[in-house]
Amino acid sequence: MKYTNLIASALVGCALLSSCAQTTKSMFGDDRNQFMLVSEQTINTQSAEEYKKVIADAKSKNKLDTTSNYSKRVNSISKKLIKVAPSLREDCRSWQWEVNTIKDNTVNAWCMPGGKIVVYTGLIKELSLTDDEMAAIIGHEISHALKEHSREAMSKAMVQSGVTSVAGLFGVSSTITDSANAVYNATVALPFSRDQESEADKYGLELMYKAGFNPQGAVSVMKKMDAYEKKVTAASGAGNSKATSLLNSITSTHPTSEKRYKDLQALIDKYGLKSEI
Repeated sequence: MKYTNLIASALVGCALLSSCAQTTKSMFGDDRNQFMLVSEQTINTQSAEEYKKVIADAKSKNKLDTTSNYSKRVNSISKKLIKVAPSLREDCRSWQWEVNTIKDNTVNAWCMPGGKIVVYTGLIKELSLTDDEMAAIIGHEISHALKEHSREAMSKAMVQSGVTSVAGLFGVSSTITDSANAVYNATVALPFSRDQESEADKYGLELMYKAGFNPQGAVSVMKKMDAYEKKVTAASGAGNSKATSLLNSITSTHPTSEKRYKDLQALIDKYGLKSEI
């Protein structure tokens, strides 16, 4: 057992030395090396599999929105952001991008690895989003994918578990479906770290700016999120367990919205970002 642990530790150590990569090239010039044990092909394949399930489920419940003004806005804005995404990451040109809107009161949006986007109508309605604000949110979610935050999180989990393969993370008998579920959890169900959220804010700002949107939309939507968080706080104080759960998930993993909009405004001022480019 002792020697087995030593061998496993050695394998992980070798992986640590050989698995750092820089995934993006930002106008802000502060891209970092990231630790990646899970291959990009693996996580993108599993992401596509899980995304199909989400869309199929929405279709079966008649919740897939393909005709409303919400859907048209989401598609138009996403198209502009996707067009400029290669300026941050050249190889995303070859991604099989997909964009869908789901009719649901959930206040959320996400982008799985490989460019699989979902926006919930509840987000647009609850925050009364302008196009610039929606571009900030979708750009933020796309940035999680460009920076491969899910892949990074899964890689760190593998090291913490002492394994060096995705299959090993779930046990010898695990199937690709198990791994696909892990991708869903890392992208949608489980939160990103505070640092990853701040990073996605920054690169999302760059995306929306390059796509021709007013960067002030990133600030105004964070102010709306701040007001929303306070609304949820009030609801949780009134004994709303669902609101309490949502609030805890936001505040435990995200920088405060107030800090986020102040940081974004500082970037806008520092680089002189305007809506006309």
